[in-house]
Amino acid sequence: MTLLMTSMESKTRSTINSSMKKINHICLTLLSILTFSTLLHADYKERMKERLPKIIEAKGSGLIGEGVDGFLHLRGKKGKTVVQLVAVENEDRKEFFKAASSKTGSTTQEVAQKFSQVMKSRDEKGFWQKDSKGSWNQK
Repeated sequence: MTLLMTSMESKTRSTINSSMKKINHICLTLLSILTFSTLLHADYKERMKERLPKIIEAKGSGLIGEGVDGFLHLRGKKGKTVVQLVAVENEDRKEFFKAASSKTGSTTQEVAQKFSQVMKSRDEKGFWQKDSKGSWNQK
């Protein structure tokens, strides 16, 4: 009888150990995914911060402006550098809008429009802004 109990306890411990290993593996996997996701999130935010001085310079030169859709738009002559700057910024803004919409429960369009309002309010005097009809106006 004692031998049977010892055998059952051993099997139970083995099952518990196996289950704990699976749970640990799942937890580590989830932690890795969350960490990686956070790093990706931080990457686009960091890139946007690093790019900001170039964007302000391009806005000041009248080459680009803010649209009502939350994205930058090209104005006037379009050099390769400015076109590329706008493209990468708008890609990161898309990521930002997606992340913010999932956190707030808003649509990406609502987040983008709110972002546009904030960015336009922060624009310096003389910066160009595109309205909903596609017309350019200086602040």
